[in-house]
Amino acid sequence: MGINVYWKNERGEVLGELSDADFLLSNLSKLLYQQPGSCARYIDPAGDACFNQLQLPDLLSELHQVRTKVAGGRPAKQLDDLIALVSEAHGTTHSYVWFLGD
Repeated sequence: MGINVYWKNERGEVLGELSDADFLLSNLSKLLYQQPGSCARYIDPAGDACFNQLQLPDLLSELHQVRTKVAGGRPAKQLDDLIALVSEAHGTTHSYVWFLGD
């Protein structure tokens, strides 16, 4: 199952999204889980995770660290798109980034 990502406001309205139809984020979940830190390791293909504005800087830092371990191709592009979405969400009051597994 893929891990779809949604940036939502406090009313649940979707402000941005990233589909994982090709299971690229799911395939990267082992790298995310092994990442030392407080956020990325909770992104799981079999569950959901939500990050608030206080957590997004830590999540971004961890995603950038994971990105250095991904050489290129479609997984790298998907990770770049994820970093762009989380970067856009960062600093937007009352908004959250949701990772939805199966």
